[in-house]
Amino acid sequence: MFKLRSANDDLTIYEPFCVPSKQPSPLSKSLHFQKIHNPHLAKNIDVAGAENADPESAKRDAPMRVISNVGGHCAVFLPGSSAAFIFKSSTSIPKVVGLRGTGVRSLSSFHTEGCDRGFIYVDTNGIARVSQLEPETSVTELGLTLRKVKIGEEIQAVAYHAPKDVYAIGTRIEEPFELPKDDDYHREWAKEELTFKPLAGRGFVKLISPINWTVIDEVELDPHEMVMSINTLNLEVSENTHERKLLITVGTAISRGEDLAIRGRIYVYEVATVVPYPGRPETNKKLKLIAKEEIPRGAITGISEIGTQGFMIVAQGQKCMVRGLKEDGTLLPVAFMDMNTYVTAVKSLPGTGMCLFADAIKGIWFAGFSEEPYKMTLFGKQSHGMEVVTADLLPIGDELYIIAADSECNLHVLQFDPERTFFSSHLQIK
Repeated sequence: MFKLRSANDDLTIYEPFCVPSKQPSPLSKSLHFQKIHNPHLAKNIDVAGAENADPESAKRDAPMRVISNVGGHCAVFLPGSSAAFIFKSSTSIPKVVGLRGTGVRSLSSFHTEGCDRGFIYVDTNGIARVSQLEPETSVTELGLTLRKVKIGEEIQAVAYHAPKDVYAIGTRIEEPFELPKDDDYHREWAKEELTFKPLAGRGFVKLISPINWTVIDEVELDPHEMVMSINTLNLEVSENTHERKLLITVGTAISRGEDLAIRGRIYVYEVATVVPYPGRPETNKKLKLIAKEEIPRGAITGISEIGTQGFMIVAQGQKCMVRGLKEDGTLLPVAFMDMNTYVTAVKSLPGTGMCLFADAIKGIWFAGFSEEPYKMTLFGKQSHGMEVVTADLLPIGDELYIIAADSECNLHVLQFDPERTFFSSHLQIK
């Protein structure tokens, strides 16, 4: 049996039947068809409504259109209310990239001196627009507009400073290892010469302007000091006026070998406005150090804002400590909580004091910070261990969930159970 669909959405059924013949004959002479109409096929509600409103518009179709060159890519365009391009390169699968705005009636390629390999289209409001893809970008890798900026160094962390419209990144380079010459316990190191030196890391904090994606300021850290975390926090900078500023906080780790304890540092920077270099107006912003704190034991693996008074919570080694920024450039500790192994992530729910810790071995910890008096309280933790790489709070309506990613590439969605003081797993995605 053969089934075909006619233009008016009627189902046409062709039933083959054979006519007996005494002599052999070609198949075309012995096979006949009988046409049976079926007017009871269900129609789309939107199409039926469009036919009743405007019969002519219902007959119009919006076929896909091939665009030979859009920003250097050959693409297929899908017009309609959800207009989109289909891109594909020799190393990627087809990617659907939506066109923002209202629906599109028609589109065509457009190439002039002012619009290199762009396109022109007419939207549903009858307005013609000329557009083009961003230069030096790729849309075939992720299905989003992607641009790669070469820094030349390994990037450890990234944070965005919205008021100044700049990015702060932490990078790392490899350099020859040098024995400490000022060590009081190993004075012989000052006379020792190494011919084949191993490589050790050194960190940098760089400020990048999105105007031309160049480095406009750079802070070089000490030897063997590496950036572990960078965050943009709204901190209180004055105990008298309670003024707040959006500052960039950097947590580092100083690793000088297996026989020496790892130390950490906390840096707090303000993005200040300065006089730019001639011919480079984007260099009018610099990093200004306003606070620095030495941690004798433990690396700074995570920093987050907490509470309503402009404090920060810092994961330093096996402790998570709440600190407040003072006017003299010091960080005053006000509360702490002991952890077990290694804190991989610190997240907080803004304005509530509730915070989340991810331990590399023990799993998820859920705690709260009270401001009168200053105190950290453990609400609950996982009943079984899990190697958590990172985690975050996931509020949905009146409910609060926790999403965590483990070392086996699994995604866990958890919820705190107050009656049992641990977490119940709602979903596991592999």
